[in-house]
Amino acid sequence: MSPSSNVDTCRRLVAAFNEGGAEAVLEFFADDVEVYDPDMPGDGTYRGREQLAQVLEQLLSGNEEAFVRDFEVLPVGDRVVALTHTYMRGEGGGPEIELRDAHTMTFRDGKVVYWRLYLDRDEALSDAGLDPAMVGRGERPGGPG
Repeated sequence: MSPSSNVDTCRRLVAAFNEGGAEAVLEFFADDVEVYDPDMPGDGTYRGREQLAQVLEQLLSGNEEAFVRDFEVLPVGDRVVALTHTYMRGEGGGPEIELRDAHTMTFRDGKVVYWRLYLDRDEALSDAGLDPAMVGRGERPGGPG
């Protein structure tokens, strides 16, 4: 798939999440997907759609509402870096949380085969080979945005 197709797929994934929650995004992931979140229990590595569903459930547990307010998707070869601004509201009038984090997703045949979550946006950009200072100024690899 082309980098622009991967960006489009990522945008559709976010729209599906906003409209239908965690269950609505499962179709965007390959059966053999690997998820890595260093902030999750154990070694933070999960494999397959069943474990992906468990990760999503853990990430969203205790929230009555969760959606991505805005995001930016940057293509990097067969991957994308998604810089997100997520809003969550706890169950029963619980606390409101806003989170600015990042995700890298690697694609194969139009499906996500590897998803890495980051709390530190600069770390995600650096891991993908992008200069956080350039992205922060609205510039893209190869020239101005």
